[in-house]
Amino acid sequence: MKSTIFPLIKHFRATTYSKAFILNAIATAAIAVLAIEMRLQLNNKYSKAYGYFNDMLMKDELSELDKMLIVFITAFLGALLVYHLMFIFVAFGGGMLAPQKFKRGKYY
Repeated sequence: MKSTIFPLIKHFRATTYSKAFILNAIATAAIAVLAIEMRLQLNNKYSKAYGYFNDMLMKDELSELDKMLIVFITAFLGALLVYHLMFIFVAFGGGMLAPQKFKRGKYY
């Protein structure tokens, strides 16, 4: 049997409900922190992030819609990063896969 280094942490996988809830809470909290911190940076007109996006969009001042879209895109990219890192570290996310063939089931 071929040994692999992934996942890096082999003894904390989502094999029980409590472990799955804890790992999902870690992923969700990390994504929320990234989004909140970006919004805080965008609210400060003297921050580097505000200056970067303001220059990139070539505006005098970022509107609330601009900030919302920047935070959404940042949160989306942050979620991709967090879920990839969680997969590398603890093989998290395999349960999110759907079967290739759709099987109609009962909804009640």
